[in-house]
Amino acid sequence: MQDAREHPIPASTGVRAEVLDCVQSNLAVLADHFHGAGTHLRLGSKLSSRWWPGADGLPTVDPPVEEELAEAQRALGLAVGERTTANGAQLDEPALAPGEIRYALADAHEMPWLPYFGQQHMEHSFLLIAPGSVDGPWTVVDAYDNDTQWGAAKPGSWSVTRAELAALRRIDLYEITARPEPPARPEPRIDHAPMADYLAALDQAANRERALHRLTGDTWLLARSRRLHALFAADGSPLDEPTARHLADWDKLVTQAYVTYRRVVRGRPEPVGTVARLAELLEADRRIFPAPAAAPAPDPGGLRDRIARVVGAVLDADQALLRTGDVDLAALPGFTSFRMVDLIDRLEAQLDIELDADDLVPENLRSMDGLCRIVRSATGAR
Repeated sequence: MQDAREHPIPASTGVRAEVLDCVQSNLAVLADHFHGAGTHLRLGSKLSSRWWPGADGLPTVDPPVEEELAEAQRALGLAVGERTTANGAQLDEPALAPGEIRYALADAHEMPWLPYFGQQHMEHSFLLIAPGSVDGPWTVVDAYDNDTQWGAAKPGSWSVTRAELAALRRIDLYEITARPEPPARPEPRIDHAPMADYLAALDQAANRERALHRLTGDTWLLARSRRLHALFAADGSPLDEPTARHLADWDKLVTQAYVTYRRVVRGRPEPVGTVARLAELLEADRRIFPAPAAAPAPDPGGLRDRIARVVGAVLDADQALLRTGDVDLAALPGFTSFRMVDLIDRLEAQLDIELDADDLVPENLRSMDGLCRIVRSATGAR
């Protein structure tokens, strides 16, 4: 495999790859190519602490690929085509026109240009460019930037032989083009979701090595996303001092999580406080990156007021506070899982509704806005 330094789409020029994850980094290359330098920073318009159930039973803040592709369409002015799946050997056929480009996802374990090659399985993106001639090499462009325990991954372009390409056993390919209209600067979208269940799952997991490996990766993702959002919000201006300090604290946590994980891997006692420190920084996010004030939601028939009366009675909470805006119900002194079951029962009985079973998930049940949303859905009110 050789460097391919000359190509119409450079891997690193102007892209702040150090604040992007392995899916975003090559969407960033395309965004800047189509719409101009700096467009990729609009991925930072969305800041989230949402989590998803992981395939291994542990939660993760790593979003599904579909979520990241949808965000690229919203924020970057990209149009993402249908996915096609192939293996590297199949691409030996003329699957693409000469010089045609695809956004690709495959297993980093099989990518010889990465330090993860033969070391770690993880989904990773790159740009795959078809040969310019029948016997020519394929070109890989990968803007990913990260230091790993096996060495550094740095942005670059590489010529890939057909044998090296054939080693990729599964490749998901997307044709990504520019939307015809120039993208407008997106409005910030900030979602400080309840994280208590996520933190408890990692803190209480019996397999500490696996939980701390997840925690290490997740703190890395969270730290990068916070820095990306800060760059977007600053829009070219220097970061203010509180934001810069907060981002430095996130970087320190990334190191702390990795040190904790490595000590456990070596059979040493787990240092205390890593999950607690993560909880502190997630809480500090709310102060450093406050969610924009939302316009009051329509309240047909005084529905929020009726819900507030039920919630206030069950949780012994201030009904006036519940009426004025979103409230993290899990932070109220009276909140327990038993009270939540009681609350669901009372809402259904007093409002004469049946809540959709699919809506009874923590992110809906632990916030006032979430409860209003699912009750409104059940009543058919808009």
